Amino acid sequence: MAKPLGAPARPLPAADHRWAWTPADGAAAPWYRIYHRDRFTPSGAVFRSFGPLARFDHHSPPFAAPAVDPDGRSVLYLAVDLATSACEVFGEAGVAPLCSNWRVAQLRPLREIDTYDLDRPGAAMAIGALPALASGNENRELTQQWACAIWEDQPATAKVEGIHYRSAYRGGRALALWDCPDGVEVVTDRRGLPLDLPLDHGLGRRLLLKALQGTGIPVTPVPDADCVKCRNSL
Repeated sequence: MAKPLGAPARPLPAADHRWAWTPADGAAAPWYRIYHRDRFTPSGAVFRSFGPLARFDHHSPPFAAPAVDPDGRSVLYLAVDLATSACEVFGEAGVAPLCSNWRVAQLRPLREIDTYDLDRPGAAMAIGALPALASGNENRELTQQWACAIWEDQPATAKVEGIHYRSAYRGGRALALWDCPDGVEVVTDRRGLPLDLPLDHGLGRRLLLKALQGTGIPVTPVPDADCVKCRNSL
């Protein structure tokens, strides 16, 4: 039986496993963010200060009581392609219930952003964790403790502003970025319009349907009044 992932022993040991997201990378191939537009996340490049909710949220404790972070901590998740982003967002539920507020944005970095590279072999064990931290079915309060530990203890030789990891559902590369709203922007098209599209109709819906082919995740329309996320953000 594999050893279970435990809580972090603080402070974390030094471990210089870094992956940098650079402007050159973003210019060659922007990354994708699927998000629910609401008062907590009004646009594609806005970091979410409400939490903790997801795997690598580094919001201040208590972990079981999500709220707007009193210390201003915020997070933004994105993935190397639309399919990976969609599986990260909708994989746990096994369905993509789309109200009118679900959107997809393409983002790029404005400066080099260093992240702790959990995709590198040995990087998890180097700080006392296990590879399951990035892709295992682990308790979210536990993975959020690790996110806080990496953010607060900064085990690498240069400051990291997030985590680079492999998606639990599709195996694609993903990023959780922390507290660096000055470092990202939404890509614009040739007309200068932001590449931030609704997912419930039009091009965004067609792209999502194509991305989810073969995943077993169906796309279903949901009225805003029946959307749990819409209700929770009121």
